[in-house]
Amino acid sequence: MTIVGSIPRRCVNLPPGSLSTLISCSTGGRLQQGPAIEKFYDAFSAWLGGPHVFGAGSGRSAFQLALEALNLDRGSEIIFPIFTFPVMPMVAKLLGYKPVFCEVDPVTFNSGPDHIEAKISDKTGAVLATHLFGQPCPIREITELTQSRQIRLMEDCAHACGVRVGGRLVGTYGDVGVFSFAEGKNMPCFGGGAIATADDDIAGRAAGILTRAAIPEKGAVLKKALDIWLKWLLTRPEVFGITVYPLLRLKLLMGQPLMDSTVGDELLDSFAASNPKVERLANLQAEIGLRQLQRIEAFNQGARENARILTESLSGVTGIGAPDTAGGEHIYVYYPLTVAPDRRDALRRHLLQNGIDAKITDMSDCSLLRQFGGADNQTDPRSGPTEASILEICVYPVIPERNIRRLGRIIQAWAREAEEN
Repeated sequence: MTIVGSIPRRCVNLPPGSLSTLISCSTGGRLQQGPAIEKFYDAFSAWLGGPHVFGAGSGRSAFQLALEALNLDRGSEIIFPIFTFPVMPMVAKLLGYKPVFCEVDPVTFNSGPDHIEAKISDKTGAVLATHLFGQPCPIREITELTQSRQIRLMEDCAHACGVRVGGRLVGTYGDVGVFSFAEGKNMPCFGGGAIATADDDIAGRAAGILTRAAIPEKGAVLKKALDIWLKWLLTRPEVFGITVYPLLRLKLLMGQPLMDSTVGDELLDSFAASNPKVERLANLQAEIGLRQLQRIEAFNQGARENARILTESLSGVTGIGAPDTAGGEHIYVYYPLTVAPDRRDALRRHLLQNGIDAKITDMSDCSLLRQFGGADNQTDPRSGPTEASILEICVYPVIPERNIRRLGRIIQAWAREAEEN
């Protein structure tokens, strides 16, 4: 059983001092409320370049805050990429809007202006431009399109905190940028999320919504923080190799599920039943956010370098699709490896047998989900990516270069054997 050189499917990126911050906030009565919240707003705003910033308890809650603050007419259509995290359009549906899905590019997984324009109607109220997996979409062109059609533009930056396009950070192009600080993102803050807007009217409505939102419960904040800190510990490669990895190998041997997240229709049913509401950012989350802002640029650059090494090692490998690392803008919050859908699970098993835990994606072709069924949302299933073709690989800088190169060799060997057979 391989232990040395193991790579987890996800490495939680908490900053140094997170545990001591958790303890001091707990003992000092600053878990829920405190001065760090406004300090984080100011610091995040300055980093982004000056827009208004407001926090929320999660990325999903931040998106709900953004939608409510936009104040669109009820029943308006909102255009989403067809391939996305399905909770986002579900939030819109629960608020009384109609999600409409546009195609995505099969290589970048993002929608461009041509995809979006084909779905614009006289009922369109807003577009959500998504920077999937950490690769920016053509946001400047999308901005020009929506402004010319007088349509609101939101940016889903859950995977893209720190991505620049033309020297400008994403999240500042649209009317509202939405950020997630969940455990699986590049800037986790013991959970949390935020929105950014340069529009004073949207900012005023967002502030009003948050004054009415409930203060996060102390027990819930503490439980989430401890859970995420434990995941941080277990996803250190050296710890993962002697704890979680042997358990995953045992599950593989016994034919049991490999600790995968709930996805698709099951996820949407659970989310809808939770009656989601806007939640405030906790002071603890803001304190971690202040620490994260000091290191996010270096972290993103480290992920880019590991991704470059892996992509170069997979160049020319038959049957394996790797993201293009030449542009330098992608930050690889997730590194999407593509393979024929009928071969994905075989590759995943092979990687796990060799110490690498790959993740199946949480993204979905939303047109195929029950909650979004209907003729308006049907597309040609061969025209774009499917979740069955993607494995997400962790390339975070905590993983040594030698392990990334070893991963490349393992995939190369598997692909050669698959081609010969």
